Amino acid sequence: MNLRRLCSLLLFCSLFVVSTSLVDVQAAITKIGFISVQSILFGCKDGQLAKKDLTAKQDELRAKFANEGAKLEAMAKEIDKKKSVWSAEVLAEKKRKAATLDRDLKMKAEDAQYEMTELQKKLLDPIVKKLDMALKDYGKSQGYTMIIDSDVAARSSMIVYGDSALDLTDLMIKKVDAIK
Repeated sequence: MNLRRLCSLLLFCSLFVVSTSLVDVQAAITKIGFISVQSILFGCKDGQLAKKDLTAKQDELRAKFANEGAKLEAMAKEIDKKKSVWSAEVLAEKKRKAATLDRDLKMKAEDAQYEMTELQKKLLDPIVKKLDMALKDYGKSQGYTMIIDSDVAARSSMIVYGDSALDLTDLMIKKVDAIK
């Protein structure tokens, strides 16, 4: 029984030594960088143009909905003020009209959101493709093991510290701008 324990202990110690040696070797060749995808998307030249277009479209849609929203709000105030003097039929009709206007406004808002999402996709997809190409080329040529999106890592609390020397964001903006 003692011989079995001794063999098990020796095997465990051997595996432990080998595994810690492999970890040291692996750590020595690991090269990690991080980027802020959001900063690159809107920091590169194409991204700045896309942001202007998106902002202009968003402002256009807000202006379009401002009048209808004000009309719905005025209706709601009128109903609240006059509900005690109106007949049940008039009150029901006013509430029905307000509900219809509210439903129409919500449907238009959903359509506008879809339109904004499609425009964002149309404007940003080419930039994302350039960034993907730049990251893969740079990562391979410079021997990176991985390049992490710092925005995602920060939101998920996966990474709590990163040396700023590992930040490749500004470099990637230049690389994306260089791709035609």
